[in-house]
Parts: sequence; structure tokens; C-alpha cells
Amino acid sequence: MIGREFLARLTYGHRLATVLSICLVLLLFTGSFTAISIRFSTAFAYSASTTNSLINKEISPQVKSFILNQIVNKSKAAIVAGFVDPNGTRIFSFGNMSKAHNVPVNENTLFDIGSITKTFTTLLFADMVEQGLVNLTDPIEKYLPANVKVPEFKGHKITLADLATHTSGLPDLPSNIWVKNKVGGVMNSNYTANQMYTALSNIILTREPGSKFPYSDFGMGLLGYILSLKAGVPYEQLVKDRILNVLGMNDTTITLSQNDIKNRFPVGHYNGKEINTPIIPVVIEGAGAFRSTASDLLKYVSANLGFLHTKLDSAIQLQHLIRHPIYPPTNPMNYSEYVALGWRVLTNFGTETLTHEGAINGWESFVGFTPTKQDGVVLLCSCDQRDVNMNSLGFVLLHLLPFENSGLGFQNSTKTS
Repeated sequence: MIGREFLARLTYGHRLATVLSICLVLLLFTGSFTAISIRFSTAFAYSASTTNSLINKEISPQVKSFILNQIVNKSKAAIVAGFVDPNGTRIFSFGNMSKAHNVPVNENTLFDIGSITKTFTTLLFADMVEQGLVNLTDPIEKYLPANVKVPEFKGHKITLADLATHTSGLPDLPSNIWVKNKVGGVMNSNYTANQMYTALSNIILTREPGSKFPYSDFGMGLLGYILSLKAGVPYEQLVKDRILNVLGMNDTTITLSQNDIKNRFPVGHYNGKEINTPIIPVVIEGAGAFRSTASDLLKYVSANLGFLHTKLDSAIQLQHLIRHPIYPPTNPMNYSEYVALGWRVLTNFGTETLTHEGAINGWESFVGFTPTKQDGVVLLCSCDQRDVNMNSLGFVLLHLLPFENSGLGFQNSTKTS
């Protein structure tokens, strides 16, 4: 239990209050608030950092207790939460790299971001549309080898926009991507383009492309591959050239150096145990292969909120436009849901919030922002869906959902020691 972990002469609350009081005094004299770092035990660490003394972002005691109990103590995982608004950024870090590497995570720690990668793919797409290199309504067969049979429905062809909005009618993953054909098992990391083309040719569409939203890693991975073919540049390098270098996201990458693996990349956790991170095949990297840091993703959110103005501005605006409804809604607020180019758009018809979750075995992530409120949240965790509903936690931190209505408290109450 968490209390037995670090309860000594002072409780956690007293310790934190004491440290914050000291920091406040320093703030009054120095005019700056750079970092708090508190080590409670060898089991975990907690820290917070901010880029501006005026920013007013905090994690509630309820959420902090949930994170420490459910994620850090129970699952031995780590999580970093970042906030951005017009005053700057603030980042909170909980947990360590791994059992063997007992070093706290921080704003520069690399996490697998899974399907948040899809928003890079669709921003890349929007940028190439803005540059006149491709069109939203181009049929995908235009960019594939002539010998590839592309499925269609009653004469209706799959377009690039259908891939970008999960309305292509393609299945979640190619049927032949699994090792030993064990569906849902291990993906073949050496999966080839020819194998992908074979899977595509064998698909029979059951509805018109563009008519319905069925989430498809296959479709988004195929979109990234098509854009790479069109540009004549590998997908990872294309994203770096057109997006990451523009926004200064220098720590966002698919390929990790040995130094990164050793010192900056935590171990993923599944069902409370450390596991190896799955390898996404190169031909579908656009569906979920990138790694990033909280600092980098806050730059990304800042660009999406208009705090950074770059040559990507028009592409970002194009990417945000709603394309299709998603029904029925799946969010606990019961907001209406739509899909833009890659982004999930939630609205109560007073405000719009754009979000995307990332999930891959051993990793969970979330990015969300509300343009009219000018605030955004980033969550990166070396945990899995059994530890936390990352969407719900993101909604709580975006103040869309009260903690008591999020279901997170139930997870917290059922923790094990």
C-alpha cells in the first residue's frame, strides 16, 4: 500500500506542502519557478517543472493519489503529464525508468506514443495537400503499383481522405501480418510491402468508402506508406523533414540510438510486468511507430493551439476540419464525436476538444487540447490499459470530466498492494 511506502515522520501531503512553501518563498525573491524534485523512496520519484512562473496548472490530490497508487506502486510503471496554456508549460513526472534502471523519468524521457503517430501521418498528408502534391479525393490506386488490386465497392474507390478518416472500410490490421498466422499475437516485424499488397488485394469491402467510421491501423499505415512512395523518402525521414524539424521536435523519432535505449527509454509494462516493446513493421509505421517526449509533444500541442506559428499553420487548420460523425459516442461525457484528419473531435456544441490516444502493449499515451480554452494536455505512460483508462484521465485533466465520474476512482479503490 502507498502509505507504508513512504509514511515516516511527515505524510506525503505535509512533505509536499513544506516543499511548495519553500518554493513559494524562493519565487517571491527570485521571480522564477524552475523545478521541484521530491524523492520519496527507491520505489518511485515525483517531480514537477514549469517554464513560466505565472502558469496555474496543478494535478488534483485525487488524481495524484490515483497515479501513485494505481500506476506507480501497483504496476511499477512511470507516467509524465504535461500542460500548456498561454502562460507556458508545466510537466509532472512520476516513477522510474525500470526496476534495473532506478532513475526517475522526466520531461525528456522517451515514451512509445503508439497511435498518436497517426496525427503526424495526417498532418503530413494535409501538408502535402496544401503543397499540391496530393489531393484529398485521390484514389489510393493512383499511388500504388499497377499490379496491385485495390478493393472498391460498387464502383466507389478508396481515397486518401478515406484512409485519413478511418472510413476506408479496411480492417484494423492486414490478415497476414501475424507471426504463424496467430491473429492478435505478435506482428511480423519483417512484414513487407508485397505482403501488404497481397492482403489489400484479398479484401472485399462491405460498404461504400467514406460512409462509416471503422478504426483502421491498416488504413493509416497504408496512408503513411503511400505518402512515402509519393515523396520518394522513407516515412520516418519524411515526417522529420516536414513536421518535426519545423516544430523543433528534435527528440521525436522511430529509430532509437543505443544511448537512448539505455538511458532515456523506459521499460513498458503489461499487467504489472515489464515486457518488450512490439516492433511496428516499416510498411505500416504511420499507424503507430513513433516515440516522443513530453517536452516535444507540448511543442506539438502548442502548434495545434496556435501558440507557435510556422509554415504548417494552414495544414494544421486543414487537419482540424471535421469530416465525418462518429456514432454512437464513446466518451463518458456523452459529447458528440466526429473525426477530422486523424483527430477525434469531441463537442458539446459550446466548445471543441481534439484528442488522440495511443496504445500498444506496455504503453499508453494521450494528447488533447481545446482551442477556445487555449489549453492542452499530454500524458505518456509505460503502462497498459489495465492500469488506467488514458482517455478518461486526459478528460479529467482537461476539465471535461469530474474525477468522481471518470471511473478512475473505482480503479484506485480496487488496487492491490
